[in-house]
Amino acid sequence: MNFKEMEYLLAVEQEKNLSKAARTVGISQPAMSKCLRTVEAELDVSLFEKISGEYIPTAAGKVFLNFAKETKERKNKFLRELQELNQFKRGTIRVGITPARSSGLTPEVLPEFRKNFPDLRFELYEEDVDKLEEMLLKGQVDVVYFVVDEDYRELHPEFYIELLGREEIVLAVKKGTPLKKASVIKYGFEYPWVDITQFESELFVTLNKDMGTGKICDKVLEEYHMLPEVIRFSDIRTVHKLVKKGYGSCICGSLGMQKHRDQFDIYSFGNKKIVWEFVAVYRVGSHRTEPLQYLTQLYQRAAYQKKSKE
Repeated sequence: MNFKEMEYLLAVEQEKNLSKAARTVGISQPAMSKCLRTVEAELDVSLFEKISGEYIPTAAGKVFLNFAKETKERKNKFLRELQELNQFKRGTIRVGITPARSSGLTPEVLPEFRKNFPDLRFELYEEDVDKLEEMLLKGQVDVVYFVVDEDYRELHPEFYIELLGREEIVLAVKKGTPLKKASVIKYGFEYPWVDITQFESELFVTLNKDMGTGKICDKVLEEYHMLPEVIRFSDIRTVHKLVKKGYGSCICGSLGMQKHRDQFDIYSFGNKKIVWEFVAVYRVGSHRTEPLQYLTQLYQRAAYQKKSKE
């Protein structure tokens, strides 16, 4: 019994007629009859019975046909994965990442990736989270990297999510900015803790509403019933430069902030530590090829090294 025979007998189930089934798979009716007899003899069972002129599976036939369907699906999956692996020898890998995350990590990742996959073409898309999710669902990219809150997994069962790292959400102000209420050391927080509501009348600078940092800023301000003036930008570097000059405060991830401690005061805040997760996101059921897995490892390593240096 082989794949061809399984395919032929699946056609019999579908057409309920040997002649029609034979035409469907491109063989003669005698060849189809011979195939049926051969498989039945090999298994020592009757797979079909003829009722009112139609070929209907017997109990044994149903078991066989279920096995044939599962085998066909597994074979097709194997062939797809094999084709994908062969493609990646000289194919294209398509990656999405948020701009803020890319600027800090991608320059460390791509040169190392090229050393191991020199013939692989690399397409990188720097977009906001909403756009990256859309591109992933449409199959326009193979993997995306961004930061999410801890509720993201439950809200997106359509994605396979791999955790690459965690970082605290912090409040950053210009170095030496006086506080209305002094900071304190609190257990469970990485930085000196402040009551964030003392900044409710201050200016905040952040990213656009459709970007991760902008979303978390809005979420925090809403949670603490704060209605400050908020100015938005598309590049986190602009936000950081403004804060360094004393033009507003920002709520952002701690990764990459410590190296600027001479220009920022960084504070923890909130009733509990707010944590972002840096993740790799794939479509559920997609095959994570060796190049994709290696790329994800490089981004994870780059994020870890960046945090360790701080």
